[in-house]
Amino acid sequence: MSDDFDLCVCGSGPSALFLVKQFLEKNPKSKVLVIEAGFTQIDYSTSLSFRHSMEQPFKLTPSINIGIGGTSQLWHNVLAPLDDEDFQVKSWIPNSGWPISKADLNPFYSQICDYFGFSFEVFDNPEKFLDFDKEFRRILVDQDVFDYKIFVHPKRYLRSDVGFKDLADVYRGLNFRHGIVALSLEGKGPIKNLNVFNRDTNKKGVIHARKIVLCCGALNNPEILLNSDGIQNRLPVVGKFLMDHPMGNIYQYKYSQKKEAKIFSGIGLNKTTNMKVALKLKKDLREERKLANSVFYLRPSFSEGANDKSEELKNKLLTVRAKLKRFVFPYSEAAALLGDFNIVSQIIQYKTGFLSAHKLTDIMFVTEQRPSEYSCVELTESLNEFGNKRTSVKWQVDDEDLREVTSIIDVLDDKLMRPNDAVSTLASTHLNWRDRLASAAHHLGTVRMSDDSTNGCVDLNLKIHGIDNVYVCDGSVFPTSGNANPTMTCMALAIRLGDHLSND
Repeated sequence: MSDDFDLCVCGSGPSALFLVKQFLEKNPKSKVLVIEAGFTQIDYSTSLSFRHSMEQPFKLTPSINIGIGGTSQLWHNVLAPLDDEDFQVKSWIPNSGWPISKADLNPFYSQICDYFGFSFEVFDNPEKFLDFDKEFRRILVDQDVFDYKIFVHPKRYLRSDVGFKDLADVYRGLNFRHGIVALSLEGKGPIKNLNVFNRDTNKKGVIHARKIVLCCGALNNPEILLNSDGIQNRLPVVGKFLMDHPMGNIYQYKYSQKKEAKIFSGIGLNKTTNMKVALKLKKDLREERKLANSVFYLRPSFSEGANDKSEELKNKLLTVRAKLKRFVFPYSEAAALLGDFNIVSQIIQYKTGFLSAHKLTDIMFVTEQRPSEYSCVELTESLNEFGNKRTSVKWQVDDEDLREVTSIIDVLDDKLMRPNDAVSTLASTHLNWRDRLASAAHHLGTVRMSDDSTNGCVDLNLKIHGIDNVYVCDGSVFPTSGNANPTMTCMALAIRLGDHLSND
């Protein structure tokens, strides 16, 4: 493991794939090493797979994947860019704003769309691709109060393990090694060694590479950095500002007449791509109410009232692929699914468009979480099986984050549901957002991008402050989370970094 490489990438998820793909397209004769801590199947045998929050529970198992392909093995293939405002400083949200703008990422967002076979323009001009206004107006939406957000779901699923196999067929300089755990960085100024643990031989080793990129995620990157000598003094906020997208159903309404509005839960954009629309308050109203950029979905429901068992089952179904990948049949989930007509109907409606007519709608929120240093990944004194100090996860959703959902009930009632002749089916006793929310498994922010090391860890080119040859490229670099699944932005950042490393 002591061979010299032009580039070493730690991790094998979507960020790693698009980084390596872009770098090798620009440098086809380079020697690149990709290391993955896990093996072929989703790996439950290591503590790296189990990251439980000591504060607000994630309610997802697993919430990350250690295994070849990384989070692409669990990802539901939903794509959306961040909004322009997500990159901007909001005076009422401390620590908000990126050192880059959306315009900096737009060319790379467009490349992601090309890869999946649809136009980037759909996000800003959906009317060019379908009769958007007609479909959108199937539910009365006051467009002076609410804005929309487009999400695209390609039917061609990205699986990074397959992507790396395809790259290996083209580029002889690509080396892929699994069961190799990145432990720590060694050296001052330029890093000379990446210390690793080989799980096949149970021995430690060293990797030498001209450039090193950590793509291990917002829960595991801090463990590598905090176990590296001098890093915590150099980067005082490493591990802090852990964010996610708190999500879940909290409101339900009943229409007087059945509605059919596929665009809010899933409609065909073309033969290979679906899209759906979420709603959010207009920017000026959010600024007036000092809210973050959160969205909500109108989801057809077929069961009236609160149903906590259904909510628990939905969280389990988000990660059921983890069992299937290990050739374990999800008996408990299957049994629960057979007994839950509401969720079965929602799945049929989303996947096929059938059962679209409905009188009940669940309102599912996916909220932007404010960055807070008290929500963090911290070093402990106990050791893991590889000899590193463990980290503990403290995901904290504060009162301002909770206010995002509960404070707009009046707007939902007056400006959305009353015009559609709909009434609430839930008593106020069911509207405890903290109890109902779950993690979206969008772990972000612990190695955040910043202008300097006082409030962040990497610069606008994702290079660690004060270190010449180590970069971080995944959701951990997000200064703020926005309201979208982060994978599209992670892949865009990866392509951008691939270009930068090629020109450096």
